[in-house]
Parts: sequence; C-alpha cells; structure tokens
Amino acid sequence: MRFNKQLLKAGLMVLLIPFTAANAQIILHGTRAIYPSDAREITLQLSNDGDKPSLVQAWIDEGNPDTTPDKSKAPFVITPPITRVEAGEGQALRISKLLTTESLSKDRETLFWLNVLDIPPKPAKNDKAAPENYLQLAIRSRIKFFYRPDSIKADRSVAPKSLRWTAKGNQLTVDNPTPFYITLTSIVQQQKDSEQVVVLSDGIMLAPFSEQKISVNGSSINIKDIKFTTINDYGGRVESTVE
Repeated sequence: MRFNKQLLKAGLMVLLIPFTAANAQIILHGTRAIYPSDAREITLQLSNDGDKPSLVQAWIDEGNPDTTPDKSKAPFVITPPITRVEAGEGQALRISKLLTTESLSKDRETLFWLNVLDIPPKPAKNDKAAPENYLQLAIRSRIKFFYRPDSIKADRSVAPKSLRWTAKGNQLTVDNPTPFYITLTSIVQQQKDSEQVVVLSDGIMLAPFSEQKISVNGSSINIKDIKFTTINDYGGRVESTVE
C-alpha cells in the first residue's frame, strides 16, 4: 500500500485528481470515548467494513480541528498511532495517559477530541477497472474524548435532570451545575393542542458549571412544557422533561 507521508503528518483531507468519489471504510465503534482518571488505559475498537485495506492514523487534540498529530499537546498516547487494517478486519487502539494529566482539573471533566484518519490505497497501475482519472480521499472521523477525574462522585446518568431552566420572554437559559459535559440534541415545547414547537434543533454542548442562552422565535416559553434530549456515555439519546 502506498501512502502520502505529508498527508500522515498533516492528518487532513487530501484531494488528488477529481472524478470518482470514495467512502469511508474505517468505522469507529462508538461516538464518544470516556477516560476515567484511575484507568491505566482504555481501548477503542475500529473495523474496516470495505473491500480494500486502509492505512489508519489516530491522534488526540485539545479542541482545534486543524491541529496535526505532531503539534498536539494532548496528554495521551495511542498505540498503534499508525496501522494498516485489512478489509473485513478490525483493530484495537489502546489509549494511555501521560503524567501531565495530573495538571488537569480534578473537579470537572476535560474535553479532548479523538481523530481517526482513513487513508485508502491508490489503485494499482495494472488495475484495468480503475478509472484514468479518480478522486482519492483521506477521510477523518472525529469524536469527543472526555477525561473524567475519579474525584467526581456524582452519577453521570442523572446529570441531565440537574439542569436548571429559566425563561424570560422568548429567551431560554440552561444552566449546567454539574461537573460533566452535557450535549443537548434537541429542545421542544409541548403546546396545548398536542403539537410541539422546536426550540433547539442544531444541538449544543454545555460545559461543566456553565450556562447558555437560547433565543426562541415566536411566543414566550413555559418551562413546564419543555422536553429535551441528551446524549449519554454510550452515545444513546435520552429524552427528559423539565422538572
């Protein structure tokens, strides 16, 4: 398998010659990763669901999507950082922490991002089925990576019910008093005629001990009529009502 060394260093999408598109072959088994501070390491599973081998590069960044693997200062090591995954096979990525994690907050989660770059092979020169002009894409998947201190004793599964909601006119304020990041995928207001008005459709992520204000078009908001959906540690959607 041939690959572009500059592409591996940059960890970004590359476009060669246009015409035939490519789809991602490498699939991550999860939409987020949680690293408990008392864990020696965690494992992330991925698989190649395509019919050709892929070269995979993985790294963790601190939030800047343009950060390259060689520039990242995230205090974690991924083994192997670069690996070839055969068609129909899988690979386990082992993630371990560095001593510098000791400087991270101990009263709340810290958010990082885990990147997996899928680099497909170039068509062989003797492949008669390959088009003369083609598009070769290196496709990057990027998921949230939460570092969770073991000093946090609260239960993450009930954190969404701890959210504090206030409304004034057509402005809704959501306060997160917990040490966890909470992702809201939707907020709707139930109307008396059984219809629902979408308050939030794009989704937001509330950092620990923070609040966000949401402007709502139309009529004023009644907190008791609010339903919202959050994402749990397993990537599942959980619907709740404001209590």
